[in-house]
Amino acid sequence: MPGQFNAALRHLRSQRGLSLRQFARIVHYSPGWLSRIERGQAAPTLALARSCDDALSARGKLLELARLEARVRLLPAQLPSADAGFVGRADALRGLDDALAKAERAGTALTVAIDGPPGVGKSALTIQWAHRVASRFPGGVLFTDLQGHSHQGRPADPMQVLEGFLAALGTESVPDELEARSALFRTVMADRHVLVVLDNAVDSQQVKPLLMGAPSCAVIVTSRRRLTGLGVTAGARRLSLAPMENQESLELLRGVVGGKRVDDEYDAARAVALRCAHLPLALRITAERLATHLHWPISHVADELSSEDRLDVLADRDDDDLTVRKVFDLSYQALDEDTARMFRLLGLYPGARISAAAAAALAGYPLARTRVLLDELVAVHLVEETGLDRYWTHDLLRNYAADRAAVEESQTERVAAAHRLTSWYTLSVDAANIALAPQREVPLLEPPPAGVIPLTFTSDTAAEEARAWLDEEVRDSAVPMVRLAARYRLPEAWHIPVRLWNWLLLRKPWSMWISSHTIGLEAAATYGRPGDQAWVEMNLGEAYRQSGDYDRAEQHVTQALTLRRRNGDRQGQAWCLEALGFIAADRKETPLAHAYFSQALNAFRQTGDLHGEAVARCSLAEADGLLGNAAASEAGFKEGLELHRRMGDLFGEGMFWERRAHLHQQHGALVQAVQCLDRSAECHYQGSNDWGQAAAHDLRAQLLEELSRWEEARKACERAWRLFDQLGDPRAARLRDRLAAWPQAGTLSVTD
Repeated sequence: MPGQFNAALRHLRSQRGLSLRQFARIVHYSPGWLSRIERGQAAPTLALARSCDDALSARGKLLELARLEARVRLLPAQLPSADAGFVGRADALRGLDDALAKAERAGTALTVAIDGPPGVGKSALTIQWAHRVASRFPGGVLFTDLQGHSHQGRPADPMQVLEGFLAALGTESVPDELEARSALFRTVMADRHVLVVLDNAVDSQQVKPLLMGAPSCAVIVTSRRRLTGLGVTAGARRLSLAPMENQESLELLRGVVGGKRVDDEYDAARAVALRCAHLPLALRITAERLATHLHWPISHVADELSSEDRLDVLADRDDDDLTVRKVFDLSYQALDEDTARMFRLLGLYPGARISAAAAAALAGYPLARTRVLLDELVAVHLVEETGLDRYWTHDLLRNYAADRAAVEESQTERVAAAHRLTSWYTLSVDAANIALAPQREVPLLEPPPAGVIPLTFTSDTAAEEARAWLDEEVRDSAVPMVRLAARYRLPEAWHIPVRLWNWLLLRKPWSMWISSHTIGLEAAATYGRPGDQAWVEMNLGEAYRQSGDYDRAEQHVTQALTLRRRNGDRQGQAWCLEALGFIAADRKETPLAHAYFSQALNAFRQTGDLHGEAVARCSLAEADGLLGNAAASEAGFKEGLELHRRMGDLFGEGMFWERRAHLHQQHGALVQAVQCLDRSAECHYQGSNDWGQAAAHDLRAQLLEELSRWEEARKACERAWRLFDQLGDPRAARLRDRLAAWPQAGTLSVTD
């Protein structure tokens, strides 16, 4: 499938005798970008495909190929690998099959809630069944651990889960209200065939925002709690999973330990199964221990399980930890010293999924040694491998590991481990941040602790690699990592959010942006320096400004300005003045904005901050234009553009052209405004700023309508709608309504 679009485009263009440069002028994309598309080095957007289709009279062929390739690229496949040693559970599997078949026949959505005690195998059963039926869901499989019973003490926030799901489905930014986010998820899923697996829920309230009513989808939820609320409100089918039957337990032991060995010590094997309470997790760990020690009799392990401690394991049903602690002890005590330490320190990591590089930083081991230790933990089923250098640990095991760390690691070593990890994370984020926008200045960081090697992004495609890494790794991990740093009173609590600035501007993940900075601000105010607090105040103020909360934005920026004046930070003061100017401009207080921008420009000149000067010149030029100072406005715009281009700042240049367009619009020069927006959209496209592109096309559509250029307006409106729809921006709904009411709406599909 991938590759058909570029071949078709090259063929059709050649048929019409058009050079790349000629074709680029027709479709308003750069020759270099079109060349990359034709060579298969970049993926076509639907907007580009439509432009090419129209220009080459392809009758929808190119657009359809682009849609097909986009579906292939956006197909989520998040399911962990199934357990090759899975046994039993025939009745439960049959029940799930029957439930799915009935839902398909009735044309209704399927929701199944699986509950049971910890270690009973809820996740294993669900993943096994999901793999069996995955082919019946061509839209893919979404999976998440809701962390209902986690030693971190914080179940997963449905807001963040929805953000991750929507990102996996191709929506990179979403509304900042739970109800709107949930509605967007239902909308995105409405015409897809997707299986959603929600593992380890804390209660029905956590799950409800993640449900959708699409009859083509299915949701499977696991929890230690009986989710009766889902049965009442969502018509969920409930399946309570009990411990294994005796024969199933023995079958599991045979598969790992060996049939002859189990048969030779049949009574001892039955005792092991009984003393493990027929819980698959406990049975599997014990069986792996026996398989590792070929000369140990099964009766030896049976005797260990019958010790006095076993009463705590089996008798206290109210304490989930005690259900499996002894079994974990048996596996843990067999580890060598380095492997045991690696396992203990994993208990400090603020999440279930970890990369080998992060684990190496956490433990202070070389990467090669870390991989060996993780492989050993995988072999004894204390850690699961989910991909290349990717690992996952169940919440009970993480809880156990954290307990062992609290007992065996000193406070000094726990702080050192947290420092190594958060320093690695901060410096890796910093490298990615610089790759995205090297012209923006941030405070210098201390060198990493000895042995910590952060990621680097220095290739010819550094910006793309950095953006991909941030999209994949940071969206879900930043807030827990900031929280970990704050717990140990580390400066990374504010360094991490500050270092995310360039990515936050591109992606605008509001909940993560505000949460990470709120935690960082409290840490900086408690044990940081005034300058540290000022950075976080500024970034938090910008988040509130861009989300429309101008009062709160002004409060944070004003506090940052106060701190920087007290600290003598002239460059920082300049950015605060610029930010206050933005707030005033958004409030339509143009004279006040002009005053702030003038002060900011003078300060930037004095400190030699070229990036700040470029931004301030353009801001002041727009304000001058609105106030009727035409000559000053034109001169300021010219100087600002030259600075942006000198720095290679596509983001800044795109904003420059957008400001020019707004000013032309205010003066009634609509043709010139459209031309500026064309340039703005191209800059944002080249800089992978989808928000900037969408905003430019949205305004283009409005202006082209005023100019009665109806077909161009329709295409611009469609481009803006598609981008906003992918981003989860609420403006997509307004544009969708406009397109549906368009006179030529019969030729346009707004449901693709």
